[in-house]
Amino acid sequence: MTKVFGYKSILASSTGEVGQVKSIGGPSASFGDVDTTTLDSSSNYRTFVPGLGDPGEVTMALVYDPTMASHKMLARAAQNRTEKVWTFYHGSSTGDTDVFNATVKSIGRETPLDNLITADVTLKVTGKPGYTT
Repeated sequence: MTKVFGYKSILASSTGEVGQVKSIGGPSASFGDVDTTTLDSSSNYRTFVPGLGDPGEVTMALVYDPTMASHKMLARAAQNRTEKVWTFYHGSSTGDTDVFNATVKSIGRETPLDNLITADVTLKVTGKPGYTT
């Protein structure tokens, strides 16, 4: 069984890679349930069929640099509600990938007294994500 190390993973939009990423989470897709139970069902258990999918979100933690082009791009994309195509390379640019459209849902910075300034970013995925695994 192959084990993939997170080191060298990349999250990139059509305008380039996001730099100084500490961690990436997601995409976290989920699916609804549609209740199909009727009064004449054959048992006293509800029945369901799969409902619509929500493609979820991608989160990332950054070591924030206000002069870095990719960090400026994230802030502009959040402000302008710009949808971009994103590619998440797991482990390296030759590993498996997730490709999805998303907008920057939130970006927030933390400025501690005695540590690095960091930023937490959330991307809201829209439509069906593509997986190459």
